[in-house]
Amino acid sequence: MNILFLTDGITPYVTGGMQKHSMILVRLLLDRNIKVTLVHCGNTGASSFEENVAEQFTAAQNNLLHIQFIPFLAKGKLPGHYIIENKAYSKAIFHKYEAQLDQFDFVYAQGFTGWEFVNQPIQPKVLVNFHGFEMFQIAANPKVQLEHAMLRPVVKRLCKKADYVYSFGAKIDDILLKIGLAPQKILDQSNGIESKWIKPNISKNNLPLKFIFIGRNERRKGIEELTQALLNISNNNIFNFSFTFIGPIPPNKILTNKNVEYLGEIKNPHVIQEHLSNADVLLCPSYAEGMPTVILEAMANGLAIIGTDVGATAKMIQHNGLVIPDSSPESIQNAMVSMIQMPVEELTAFKKQSLKLVKEQFVWEKIADSIVHQLKGIQALN
Repeated sequence: MNILFLTDGITPYVTGGMQKHSMILVRLLLDRNIKVTLVHCGNTGASSFEENVAEQFTAAQNNLLHIQFIPFLAKGKLPGHYIIENKAYSKAIFHKYEAQLDQFDFVYAQGFTGWEFVNQPIQPKVLVNFHGFEMFQIAANPKVQLEHAMLRPVVKRLCKKADYVYSFGAKIDDILLKIGLAPQKILDQSNGIESKWIKPNISKNNLPLKFIFIGRNERRKGIEELTQALLNISNNNIFNFSFTFIGPIPPNKILTNKNVEYLGEIKNPHVIQEHLSNADVLLCPSYAEGMPTVILEAMANGLAIIGTDVGATAKMIQHNGLVIPDSSPESIQNAMVSMIQMPVEELTAFKKQSLKLVKEQFVWEKIADSIVHQLKGIQALN
């Protein structure tokens, strides 16, 4: 099997969940003896860049891997620039490989990278992965509403013209069916966690209970609502707890409460894992999500989870935490208080269930086997 794998960047050169997903999945496909041509963009076009990327893979993986860097060119900051930039990037990839497409079995396209491919009569099947489909979820403010309104018709057209579209399941399936995709075009694919992240046992509960948030400073992450919830609980002077923020939280959103700490952005995964290991509960109060890697990382470290019922979050919170209906300060506050007042036995059961669930359903190696099985099934049909 030979796959043309299109990305909008890869870890560690571009930060993001989709970029991390691309790097992990490519490695696992190579380990399963599948040839991959990896197309990526980054912040440099230096001739040595491909060599640097090759160093991220083993010698055996490099034997099956071809790496191609294609620049992602900025088109300004006018409304719609993001769509224009992505279409141009996809077109540049297509022109690079147009004459070679018959040698590939599949084109695996992350995000908008498959735009030009679905609009051309080509032989390989085009598989599109938009992850969270956030543009079809709740917008946190009018600015985001406008962005979503511009993105929706483009994403809808891309998905309808693709041969297959990946879904994380749960509410993502609902979105795809609502925009008119036939059920047979939807392929199930979970996000995953590398087995090396998984702890053998849960840690002892902290006294006071320790909550943690890890994320970027994006409006959809619910940081403002979380901050208000923390203020509400702290002002009561009844509940004892501590809270850790990891991420680039701006100064105007930082509280001065003694029980709340801000560690800034941390890129070292081992340091993040250490902080997760020392916490009890992860909070993910987002307005829109796909299948957040941070929840899987927290589960792998034996944490209970509080998350909003968006995207495929409910698929990960199954008797190992609390699903909240929305990102309001009241919902966040009520869930936190429930965790603080929860009997030790019940909290411990949540933590144990997180480890059990992630081992059974969300280990990357198992997910990769499932993806390969899917692809072989599609090949057999054609």
